[in-house]
Amino acid sequence: MIANLLTVGNAVCGFIAIALIATGPRAAEGLPVELKWAAWLIFLGMVFDMLDGRVARSTGTTSELGAQLDTLADMITFGAAPAIIVLQMHRLPDAWPWHLPNWVLWCFCIAYFLGAVLRLARFTVENVPDESAHLCFKGIPSPGAAGLVASLTVFYFYLKSFKQPELVKWLPAGWKEPLQAYANAIPGILPVLALVLGYTMVSNRLRYTHIVSRFLSRRTFDAFAYVTFGLVLLVALPEVTLPVVFLVYLLSSPAQHLAERLRARKAAHVVDQK
Repeated sequence: MIANLLTVGNAVCGFIAIALIATGPRAAEGLPVELKWAAWLIFLGMVFDMLDGRVARSTGTTSELGAQLDTLADMITFGAAPAIIVLQMHRLPDAWPWHLPNWVLWCFCIAYFLGAVLRLARFTVENVPDESAHLCFKGIPSPGAAGLVASLTVFYFYLKSFKQPELVKWLPAGWKEPLQAYANAIPGILPVLALVLGYTMVSNRLRYTHIVSRFLSRRTFDAFAYVTFGLVLLVALPEVTLPVVFLVYLLSSPAQHLAERLRARKAAHVVDQK
């Protein structure tokens, strides 16, 4: 019961995020802050998503209904909502280095959405209740992909508003305009990133660690220290910490895959020399 309510909370976050984007002001009328709040709602949905499965498995209340409900909720919050955010962000008038043709923009956003749909459908079919089966994913999980889109959106508004004390007081006065100009690249690259994320979600070659399950399964001092300092940074500078964390997570699997191939090639070369 509790797990299903948490899943419903996830779905509600996705619905409100989409509704905010649909009812908010257009970019021509000013900076559409509804996109920023929609991104934060994706993170709130992520919290619900982290809790529902763990609560269900720890209380022994996993069910087919819960699994299907979780898939539908994730499809709304981590599939549809991020794709619509990318669509609207790229339409901002100051986006650079390019404005993609409208049909290309739609295709890239649909590719992200379809990647999330296929990834969630595969996960639902292959999912088992055992906790050990939730330590690694084939392809980046949809919350991880959505988190990168949402974090870059939040970071964009963070730089464009330039109101936070750490920006106003800590940075030299001449940095405001260059940083805001570079922030305009975020709406420009988001569609391309969405296309990459759409493929990464369904890739069988890339394996991604379930960060929460890994840390909760480790009861060591190092794990406790990492979580503590991570939470401190997250609370102190969430707009900066979140995009760094999700970008590192996206690149972690390709980097590991490349390192393994290089080690295998080096080992083969050593064998050939012998």
